[in-house]
Amino acid sequence: MSIDALLDPKLCYTAGGMLIHEGKVLLVKHKKLGIWLNPGGHIDEDELPHQAAEREFWEETGVRVRALDPYQDSLVGQGSDSEFFPNPISTNVHWVNRESYDLRMASEDPTQRVPTKKWKRGCEQHVGFFYLLEAIDDYEFEQNVEETDGIAWFTPQEVEDLETTDDIRKEILLGFELHQDLP
Repeated sequence: MSIDALLDPKLCYTAGGMLIHEGKVLLVKHKKLGIWLNPGGHIDEDELPHQAAEREFWEETGVRVRALDPYQDSLVGQGSDSEFFPNPISTNVHWVNRESYDLRMASEDPTQRVPTKKWKRGCEQHVGFFYLLEAIDDYEFEQNVEETDGIAWFTPQEVEDLETTDDIRKEILLGFELHQDLP
């Protein structure tokens, strides 16, 4: 492994999902960030990204969901020698703690520049997988007050003016577009 690879930001893998019902999307207001976004979180060990999106959505909203594949839904779950899993509608890398990375890189001690499993400052960047979801049972939600400061349904027009980031807004609006094309 090159020294440059050792100095890369510490990556954590996350997954989230978007549930649209009757022309509205269910969003949560993130407690730490103070913005509206789709439910999601870290992918557990031995968990596939779409499974993490389903689990995280349920944990944050109380709504049981399954991931959809707007690109090849006819392949998902079909019997064959290989399994097809739902594709995310987007995948991105974004900073969650640039300050931590900058502190590591500024260290006089080169051994302090390498992120390890014991690195106390946590994730520096998230690799996020974002899925369209459908409810398995009903659409009755329950706010997880430990992680969120709110939960509500929003139309695409309301998303345009929502307190969130531009990239999250773009992903949500993409989800609305792709959802229109689902059977």
